[in-house]
Amino acid sequence: MKKLTCFLVGVLNIINLSAQITKLHEDVKEVYVINGKVTFLKEVPAPKKYSKSANFQSMKEWAKEQYGKDPFISSVRYDSKRNEIIAKSRIELLLPPDSKNVIENFIMRYRVNGYIFDDRCVLEITDITYMYQKVEGYKSKSLPKIVKAEDFITDTAIARDDELTEIKINVRKSTLQFINQLNKNFEVVFGYVPTFYK
Repeated sequence: MKKLTCFLVGVLNIINLSAQITKLHEDVKEVYVINGKVTFLKEVPAPKKYSKSANFQSMKEWAKEQYGKDPFISSVRYDSKRNEIIAKSRIELLLPPDSKNVIENFIMRYRVNGYIFDDRCVLEITDITYMYQKVEGYKSKSLPKIVKAEDFITDTAIARDDELTEIKINVRKSTLQFINQLNKNFEVVFGYVPTFYK
């Protein structure tokens, strides 16, 4: 009985994790928390016509282009033995206009892990934090200067009905838009033609 219970728990965890992986030509629509962290996973089939090392080389060149140009904004390192890239970066998120027609902006910091397996290429985006940039001449809602994604864009965080609800929803929208664009760029690396997702 104990073995059956452990097996069922393992199967449910695998099913739950696979539901959180965005596949080829799919948009991210939800914010998932994996092991206590907001994490976005993108998985595309590894092109069969290329070797594992050739696919890793393609990902490495993409990472260098994306994250290796300006050390003040991002950094990247490569692990050829494990076919892995690790990058840290930041971008400025411009939010949609709020109900007062004010456009807020945040600096989003994040970590990217890229992996090549035999049959698939995986992009993981995690360790997301936001740094609030106050709008000139606009007294915004009380907001910490730095906030973790787990405390700000998850379903649980947004469900807390408070004065920050609108800004949290807008940060979530802008984050998903950025993640989806990054995912599309990742698909192109492996020869998949961009398409308009539903």
